[in-house]
Amino acid sequence: MDAGRAAPESDPGRLVRPFAIGVDGAPATSGLDLLTRVVARRPPGDDDHMRPERESLLRLAAQPQSVAELAALVGLPLSVAKLLIADMIESRDLALCTSASAVPGDDVLHMLLDGLRAL
Repeated sequence: MDAGRAAPESDPGRLVRPFAIGVDGAPATSGLDLLTRVVARRPPGDDDHMRPERESLLRLAAQPQSVAELAALVGLPLSVAKLLIADMIESRDLALCTSASAVPGDDVLHMLLDGLRAL
């Protein structure tokens, strides 16, 4: 092999850019923040394999997860994940759980500190 060329990687990474992920409309993401929790309303179906990010979100949100957790687990930028999650809420694939606004002020800081300690 040529010393100036790197060996091909077995995993080429994302082949589709985040902006190309199919979002049907322009969903309102104003109600979603980092701590908004969502849960899947259904398991992934046969058609979901054509949209791997949606399939992953449905699988990961079988138990309530925050928007930030889902974005990190799926490997999407937060802004793209919020758009996708908002679209999935509008299409009734995901449902909102407890939003961060329902958590009193100091409790959010304690939750954040507990999460950091768990790392």
